[in-house]
Amino acid sequence: MAGTRLPQDEYDSRVKQCYTLRFENKQPFGVKDWLAYCKEHYDDKSQQTHTKMWADAGQIHEDGWREMLNKQLTPATQELIRLLADENPKIRHEAAKSIFRYTGNEVHKQEITGTVDVINVKFTQDEG
Repeated sequence: MAGTRLPQDEYDSRVKQCYTLRFENKQPFGVKDWLAYCKEHYDDKSQQTHTKMWADAGQIHEDGWREMLNKQLTPATQELIRLLADENPKIRHEAAKSIFRYTGNEVHKQEITGTVDVINVKFTQDEG
């Protein structure tokens, strides 16, 4: 059957089956497991086609997570904006820290220990 294309509904059905086995299964189910499953149950398409089904199932999963997170992003952003306008400076400070943390701009402080023999410091005054 090499060279014949699967009908789209059959392809989608197999991707859905892959998704179910991969993400809704209690036991780990890797790509090798999927390829063995395909060989046992279908064996009408190439390993490359079955690997593409694996990738498509992964993309569906990733898109689902992204959509779910995006739906929560707007309310979370609105809450942070509300907290930035709070009268309590501690609450405003924590809201600002959260914004820095979520945007990847959080400052990580590191304690460095060691000894230094000599530090030379020279101050000059600008002429101007």
